[in-house]
Amino acid sequence: MNTKDILFALRTEKGMSQDELAGKVFVTRQAVSRWENGETTPNIETLKLLSKLFDVSINTLLGS
Repeated sequence: MNTKDILFALRTEKGMSQDELAGKVFVTRQAVSRWENGETTPNIETLKLLSKLFDVSINTLLGS
């Protein structure tokens, strides 16, 4: 799985909107949309926040 697919799956599994996720990791909804479309990937600091939020490793978020 790619990072975009993993982020989408984790977000929807938690029942969060893109806007809710954005607020929890201090980015815009557009940034979350770009991650999920595969246009960009989260930076390392955001990956740390996402890792804690979803209780998965950064490697899991990166598809490793």
